[in-house]
Amino acid sequence: MLRMLGLAWPVMLTGLNWTLLHVTDVVVVGLAGTEEVAALGASRTLTFVGIVVVLGWLSGVLVFASRADGAKDLPATGRVLHEGLIVALLLGLATGGVLFAFAEPLLRLLGVAEDLQQPAGAVVRAMAFAYPFQLLSIATSYFLEGISRPRLVAAVNLGVLPINAVLAWALVGGHLGLPGMGAVGAATATAIASAIGAIVLLGYVLRLPDAGARHIGRWRGEAAPRLTGVRALLGFGLVPAVASGLELVGFAVLIGLSTQLGAAAAHAFQIVFSIHNVTFAVALGLGSAAGVRAGNAVGEGVPRQAIARGALAAMLAAGATGFLALVLLFLGAWVTGLFPATAEVHLLAAAMLLRWAPFILFDGLQVVLVYTLRALGDQVVAGVNSILAFFVVTGGAGWLLVSAGVGPMALAWASGIGMLVAALLHGARLAWLARRLSASAAIRAR
Repeated sequence: MLRMLGLAWPVMLTGLNWTLLHVTDVVVVGLAGTEEVAALGASRTLTFVGIVVVLGWLSGVLVFASRADGAKDLPATGRVLHEGLIVALLLGLATGGVLFAFAEPLLRLLGVAEDLQQPAGAVVRAMAFAYPFQLLSIATSYFLEGISRPRLVAAVNLGVLPINAVLAWALVGGHLGLPGMGAVGAATATAIASAIGAIVLLGYVLRLPDAGARHIGRWRGEAAPRLTGVRALLGFGLVPAVASGLELVGFAVLIGLSTQLGAAAAHAFQIVFSIHNVTFAVALGLGSAAGVRAGNAVGEGVPRQAIARGALAAMLAAGATGFLALVLLFLGAWVTGLFPATAEVHLLAAAMLLRWAPFILFDGLQVVLVYTLRALGDQVVAGVNSILAFFVVTGGAGWLLVSAGVGPMALAWASGIGMLVAALLHGARLAWLARRLSASAAIRAR
């Protein structure tokens, strides 16, 4: 358990840092007005989908690196890094290019209100420049997590956070002699901070104490990237990418629906979504730790231990997110009040949070279970489960409840129901795999 927590807390900080980047944007842009926050929120129906898709697509870097590390094949870990960087650059240029070229049509397709499509499109185009740098950082982070070095990732990301905050403040409001760009300024600040973070993180990797043993930076010999390795990463990550994208499309549908309920509802949902991302960072840390330890077990040739390690991480996630749920139930109005907004927005956000908070526990469970299933090579079924839970259930429930006149609270209910369904589906699948591995072990023992 101590090793699991040791791997988890730096990733929690990294996830929290990522979340704070977006929370900072909501806070700073909130000073520029509710309309600007609505444009920022509408842009995230695309930018969040894009980044989550490539996060899923690069998940093989963590899995393959942790397996190679568990098997004590250090040069193979360096090869995984090199192949991951190639995949990251390709995906970053492709996704950034699509978002830059087709921002408004895609926003229209996702149901963003017509008056927000143009301002949100401008924010999307600014964020498109961040994608190549963010993906290089993600691939490098997954590699470091896979070889049990997550603290470096946390240190770099925490260092970038104040840079992003100052740039966002300056570019949103026109301070320090820079132009006031509103929500576009926040996206521009993120792009600049992402470039700085990617450069520093890659520099740290090249200076690892065992970089020589892992052949990091040597693009020839044992660690030379192979076309088969690049294909393997792309193939492994394809279903998680599709699942992650459709999963967030379900939430993007909710964001789009929030814009149709008025600027106040859109702003309130952005506040709740930002709080959700903070709690999600805790679950993400334990999920990453579960994926690494389960991947180590697969590399060591003891897959049954992967199940046990995933179950341990799931219990820890349930305890941590359950505690956070209780905190938000009692202090929800105070937490939402920390965000600059009108009284109407604060009331709506507090009401949404009260309905959403009890489901946080299930969100924590489903994240850990997904990482464990991926480490076991069961990413296809895990992806299908996520699609059913978040694309079909969350998106569908949101649309049905809003159409039925439930109003802004429909967004919170739909989100929570999807988390519950995901936890049940992933838990059932892991239980089935545990029974199958136990049966196989019993047969071999005879």
